[in-house]
Amino acid sequence: MSGAAEKSRFVFSGRWIPEKGDAGKVFASFKYWATDDLGIGIDYRPLVDEVSLTATYRLISEDPCGWRPAVILGTSVDDFSDGGEDVNSRAYFATVSKAFPDAKVWGITPAPYVGAVWIDKLSELRPLAGLSLSHKEASLMIQYSGTDTHLTLSRRLNDHLSVSAIYWGMKYPGVGMRFKF
Repeated sequence: MSGAAEKSRFVFSGRWIPEKGDAGKVFASFKYWATDDLGIGIDYRPLVDEVSLTATYRLISEDPCGWRPAVILGTSVDDFSDGGEDVNSRAYFATVSKAFPDAKVWGITPAPYVGAVWIDKLSELRPLAGLSLSHKEASLMIQYSGTDTHLTLSRRLNDHLSVSAIYWGMKYPGVGMRFKF
């Protein structure tokens, strides 16, 4: 967590992807950051009335002036497509990520990550990968979640609120928002 996020211990996010099935169409998440490294929360899918726990733990902090990446561990219930059918499953993940502010081109900071996710429903370990391209108040996230590839274009409106355009699975458009306090 950095900047205003260090002062914001609570994060609410929501997503609406109208063409997904009921389990993934509307999604809300509330997370409390007990420390700068540990976040615990709940995810809620109102159209199927499902509530699940989520947790994120930063095992190793990124060194902003050096080459040491961050190592993140976590668990959540994720939704993905399996042969056209939406599926929810508990997932456990580990990622390694590193921002490269010295590699800026046109003011854009690249921040790649790689990792792995265990998806209970599939009983499989799958790769994770992504790249965040940040420029002042805007960012583009390209991510492979272990089952699908997603694009998210976000715009920070102020220190607390950001909005996003989502292209889920490279076929479902949607919108999202995030509010930190």
